[in-house]
Amino acid sequence: MIRFVTFVDGSNLDGVLKHLCLRVDDYGSFYRNVFEESVRYWGRTFAEGSSWPTAQHSRIYWYVVGKMDEWDLGDPKAEHRLRARFEMNSRLKDGYVEDVCRRLPDLSPERGIDEAWRMCFAETRDWYDGKRKALERKKRFYHGVQAATDFVEIRQEGHWKVDLLHHTLNEKGLDTSLAVDMVALRDTYDVALLISGDADGIPGINYIKGQSKHVGVIEFRRGSQVDSPSKGTSSRLKIAADFVVQIFEADLLRRDLAYRSEVDSGPHYGYTNLDNNY
Repeated sequence: MIRFVTFVDGSNLDGVLKHLCLRVDDYGSFYRNVFEESVRYWGRTFAEGSSWPTAQHSRIYWYVVGKMDEWDLGDPKAEHRLRARFEMNSRLKDGYVEDVCRRLPDLSPERGIDEAWRMCFAETRDWYDGKRKALERKKRFYHGVQAATDFVEIRQEGHWKVDLLHHTLNEKGLDTSLAVDMVALRDTYDVALLISGDADGIPGINYIKGQSKHVGVIEFRRGSQVDSPSKGTSSRLKIAADFVVQIFEADLLRRDLAYRSEVDSGPHYGYTNLDNNY
């Protein structure tokens, strides 16, 4: 029995699906197809012309964001701290002041700065509230996936580090947890399948290979194999792996494993850009 385990960087998968304008509802069937294609690619790489033991998909570890920086923006002390940062950031402050001056040219400079802060704080509060609600929707979505899909374990290891005044998120911890678990769980599998675009995972891949394990990287591609017969672009991650499994957009659509979606719709909360390592 050859045991396969899949490690999924959830943010990377979300980014791939967004990039391809695809939506997936039945992740059980989606991952089953990934597994079946992976067995085929693995067999072609390592056992061409000979038989091999039965393949078993033992587990899917799906790493997602589970929390974010907590701010109580109704607390005057929190607003005071943010106001101090606002005052120190001349580029940010001047941008809001210029906007206020265009709309309210008769305001004094002092009142203009106060109005600029009120505008910034109101936008910040709305942005933060929207991200907080998006994270809750995301968590409910993944809970539903785990409840409805066999062999999936959702690991909420990621953390959104929030830059409130610039309205940006920086994801932390997800890729590190995946790499650590891939090494720690090495005795539970013979072949690791990796859905990720993060080259930081290369040391873990090299270690796993040194333990006589095989590692396959899943690559999602536009079009079909007929349209794109080449091996695709190379990357450090793909070069480090033992084999690369190509999953084509057209095949997912033809097999009803995904369907066309608008870029800003679907359950893919907290999209990230498609990683260049793919």
